[in-house]
Amino acid sequence: MRRVIVTLFSLLLAFAAIFLAVYPMLKKPKTKPPVSSFQACAAAGYPVMESYPRQCRDSAGVLFIEDIKDKTQ
Repeated sequence: MRRVIVTLFSLLLAFAAIFLAVYPMLKKPKTKPPVSSFQACAAAGYPVMESYPRQCRDSAGVLFIEDIKDKTQ
């Protein structure tokens, strides 16, 4: 009976060690791809300011402004 308890305790310690080694890798924040235009900024999920023209700011603080085509022609 004592051997079974020692074996179960050893397995529990092994699983705990594996969990503690793998858990930080699972919790790494996901990085968003770099952007170079308003469309890429909005598609990457950064917040879009509802101004005219619309603006999008990435995590580095770079501001992208939507290109508005002149529709009066």
